[in-house]
Amino acid sequence: MGNSEQLAVGVIGTGGMGSMHAENLHARVANARLAAVSDVDIARAGEIAERYGSVAVFGEAVELIRDEEIEAVVISSPDQTHAPLVLECLKNRKPVLCEKPLADSADAALEILEAEVELGRKLVQVGFMRHYDPQHVAVKEEVASGAVGTPVVFKGWHRNADQNPGITSEWVVINATIHDIDSARWFIGEEIEEVYVRGMNTAPKLGEDVWDVQLIQFSTTGGRMGSIETNVVSGYGYEVGVEIVGESGVVRTAPPSGAVVRRERAASQRIEDGWLERFHTAYVIEVQNWVESLRNGGPTGPDAWDGYASLVVADACIASLRSGSPQKVARLEMPLLYGEGLEVAK
Repeated sequence: MGNSEQLAVGVIGTGGMGSMHAENLHARVANARLAAVSDVDIARAGEIAERYGSVAVFGEAVELIRDEEIEAVVISSPDQTHAPLVLECLKNRKPVLCEKPLADSADAALEILEAEVELGRKLVQVGFMRHYDPQHVAVKEEVASGAVGTPVVFKGWHRNADQNPGITSEWVVINATIHDIDSARWFIGEEIEEVYVRGMNTAPKLGEDVWDVQLIQFSTTGGRMGSIETNVVSGYGYEVGVEIVGESGVVRTAPPSGAVVRRERAASQRIEDGWLERFHTAYVIEVQNWVESLRNGGPTGPDAWDGYASLVVADACIASLRSGSPQKVARLEMPLLYGEGLEVAK
């Protein structure tokens, strides 16, 4: 593709996430265009195509991937479809931005890893959008600058306002906490070595055996420590943040920046109601960065290794949930394609 051309991108899945990506590609991302959409709900895909004009519609995602006009793919379909669709992208040598999780199991993610290594080039990026969120990036930059010394403790919190019945305790780990697992690896700069997960049920409507509140304590390969609090039925809004305790200081994400309202003897700030609102800016920056990286040789964001390593940690978390005891995380050996592995952030 010449540098003056727009990258033709196809979006698979037109639910909330896919619709957001389609809108951003159409209106907010430079040097790219929304060229096609696909969804099992062909009518919904058709509505998106009609809204943005000159957009092809595919009932079968594989047909979109194989279409010669499509140069890159965004996967926003349900979790269980991620691995087979990413593998199809690799088979067709199409760069792909896949929403998290990379797959619905670590074994399926390993298939992707092996296929990409066999191909000999990186084509997969995983949608860990916190890497592009200005609040998280600001903390990462302070840590990297040495402002608080070597990080020794990671603290993360991830709170959703509510969930509908049908989820499981395992779903909380793989679909929600997976972001925080990646975040911990990114900020600390080491792999997670051991996890201990406790949980409780505060929302009987989900089923009494569903732990909607979970607390993960972990240690890393370099002896750092951390905790992740996930609450998928917080009741008050959507809130995500991190705090890094260093050897000589502490840095944490900034509080909400909206207007402070004072009334009825109280001062308050609005809290977002969901991830599409909270991370809207991050999603735009993420896709813009992805498009530019493809124009300059290949994806540079969170890769298949990050997607796989996070799922291996998730497996250990689920084992801890079920056993009630700490669990070791399987030792991983990174293929040369992905570099030399994580180091301690300085």
